[in-house]
Amino acid sequence: MLPSGERLFVLLQVRGELFALPAEQVRAVTPVGRITRIPYAPPEVRGAAGWRGKVLTLYDLGEGLGLPGHPSDGPYAIVLDPVDRDVDLGILAEEVTEIRAIPEDVLSSLRTSGRRWHGVIDLDDHPVMVLDPTPLIHRLETTVHSLTSP
Repeated sequence: MLPSGERLFVLLQVRGELFALPAEQVRAVTPVGRITRIPYAPPEVRGAAGWRGKVLTLYDLGEGLGLPGHPSDGPYAIVLDPVDRDVDLGILAEEVTEIRAIPEDVLSSLRTSGRRWHGVIDLDDHPVMVLDPTPLIHRLETTVHSLTSP
């Protein structure tokens, strides 16, 4: 049980940058095996991999955010908790550093939040962007459905 006023965050590294995801929006963290490219998918949709007997669609956060560096097939996927349970979605990560309880008063909201960010947390004197996976989930679900519809 978490102390009052704290939330759990999954800390992940993408293209050398540290990001945080609210743990309540994460179903699992899993190693990624072979990734198969999805024809006609946008560049930020890296491909698909097998996960628990299903197809896991993988998102390249670095590509989606336009981060410098080369796309990498990260060895880990952070499996998101989608609205549509027929679609399994994951964010590729080079590293999942930890799952950490963080006091809510350390979370600073962003005025531009609502698109991709919940806010910023001050983590050991370094600002870390807290991702809002909801718009990402909706975009990926739409992409997956449009690619698989006749």
